[in-house]
Amino acid sequence: MNSVGQTLKGRRERLGMTLNELESRTQMKRQTLTLIETNEFEALNNENYAEGFIKKYAKAVNIDSEQLIEAHRDEIPNNDEQMQRTIEAFSQEKKPTYRSKNNEPMQLAIIISFVVIITAILWILAVLML
Repeated sequence: MNSVGQTLKGRRERLGMTLNELESRTQMKRQTLTLIETNEFEALNNENYAEGFIKKYAKAVNIDSEQLIEAHRDEIPNNDEQMQRTIEAFSQEKKPTYRSKNNEPMQLAIIISFVVIITAILWILAVLML
């Protein structure tokens, strides 16, 4: 079975389209097109854009993009084990180490209390002196 990249490249070649023509048609860089054709989606600047790139490329060569995107999803390694470890780590009673209690509200309340108390004392002294 052909990979997504091989399918797209084969279709482009059957249409007699060069990479230059495809580059101007899709407004995608030649390097990106080459990475797609060699099925190196992890080498893209942001591999989360892979489905959008596939859709744009497929539209340019008149292929159904939905089937290619499904095939691309099937090609991606399944990370169920890693996902399960992450879920277990966060479902335990222990809090993650990067979390810390924010003491700013308590500090602000203490400072405001001191200011109010000092102001009250000064006001009382001023009233008694007059």
